[in-house]
Amino acid sequence: MSSKKRVAGWVVLLATFLYGGYLVGHSTTNTASRALHATQKPEHTTAISPSSKPSRSGSHKSSRATASAASGLQVGQFAPGFTLKTTTGATVSLSQLHGHPLWLNFWATWCTWCQKEIPELKKVQQQYGKKIDLYGVAVQQSQPTVSRYMSREHMNYPVLLDSQGSVAAVYGIEFYPTSVFIGPNGKILAVHRGPFLSQHSMTSYLHKLLHS
Repeated sequence: MSSKKRVAGWVVLLATFLYGGYLVGHSTTNTASRALHATQKPEHTTAISPSSKPSRSGSHKSSRATASAASGLQVGQFAPGFTLKTTTGATVSLSQLHGHPLWLNFWATWCTWCQKEIPELKKVQQQYGKKIDLYGVAVQQSQPTVSRYMSREHMNYPVLLDSQGSVAAVYGIEFYPTSVFIGPNGKILAVHRGPFLSQHSMTSYLHKLLHS
């Protein structure tokens, strides 16, 4: 009887030892797994849409990406008509601009990349102002805000006020700045999303305008 009790005791002791080992091993595995997941950086894609309003901190929401066409616009189609006022109160319609190459630059005062592009546009206006029509299109901006900005940046080309953003919507503008190039016949020659930061980067677009 004593021998049976000793055997039973050894069995219980062995079972306790094995179960304890299982618990320790399982806990270690879970801890290692959690540590592995904590150190792995999840893959993600950040998309910045400048068509949304800027934050109060003034951070820009522009994009440096370029594309051959913005959403809703196709090269070769007639540009959608519009009638807007400039910051000086003059009324400008697209139909009035037919017969001359036209460059529309959609932008906003809060857009940092738009500001970086302005010096290059000023050079274009100075050099080609008699051969092409260059207009900025300030989207969802008030006249006083745009006028002050133009004065500060010494902008030498006219700016149209798309106060409600309706023209930008019709043109499918999704990023600022976006430039739309229109031929004398009113057809779209090209669309460029993002800023022009050098004269070289806009050479091909100027060539299309000047030879349209």
